[in-house]
Amino acid sequence: MKKTLILLYAAIGYLIGMASVAYMAGFIANIGVPKAIGDGAAGSPWTAALTDAGLLWLFGLHHSITARASFKRWWTKFVPAAVERATYVYMTAGLIALLVLLWQPIPTTIWDVRWLPGQIAIWALYLGCWGMMVAATFHFGHFRFLGIAQAWERFRNAPPPGGRFSARYLYAIVRHPISLGWIAAPLLVPHLTAGHLLFSLAALVYVLIATPFEEADLIEELGDAYRDYRRRVPAFLPRF
Repeated sequence: MKKTLILLYAAIGYLIGMASVAYMAGFIANIGVPKAIGDGAAGSPWTAALTDAGLLWLFGLHHSITARASFKRWWTKFVPAAVERATYVYMTAGLIALLVLLWQPIPTTIWDVRWLPGQIAIWALYLGCWGMMVAATFHFGHFRFLGIAQAWERFRNAPPPGGRFSARYLYAIVRHPISLGWIAAPLLVPHLTAGHLLFSLAALVYVLIATPFEEADLIEELGDAYRDYRRRVPAFLPRF
């Protein structure tokens, strides 16, 4: 019964996690969601900028803290390892909900593309960016990334697979395709507002600060394999 509940908990978390990703795609695009990046009463742009940047950095800080090996060792004293990642997904979804609810629009237009072929091209890039981020999760295990694989292994009493380092597909082009997606996606809309630009810049600042700490953990874990990978593959801007 306990194993079944763990699997159910993780499965619901997976669905919520994927729904959160879909909502964020609609939120940034200003399409198909109850509250989007441009919705709400516009107030002081400086207040909005500080509020929105704070929400984005809170979201990022949660990721950085919970990704640390030291935090996981402490956290799994209270949360079973089988649901540790699923619980992270629930927490992430909660922070996305908080960001959406408290986000303040900054409607100043940066550009507004009205030419239909231009709009189609921009939307294609936008969808491609989200596709890239989702595809990147399959590199190291999509279902493990969202916590359901761990619960399934617990359900089957199967040991987790051994860890291995691989630098293929998207990760052979850039080291951090998901971070690149969060920076680029807000800019890939036909009607770009100051709110979109703030989202991108806040994500960029956070990523530039957090990435060295994340890579230090990877070097500690993987040693020369990751040092060599870091020399060969750029962090964000591809070298074809």
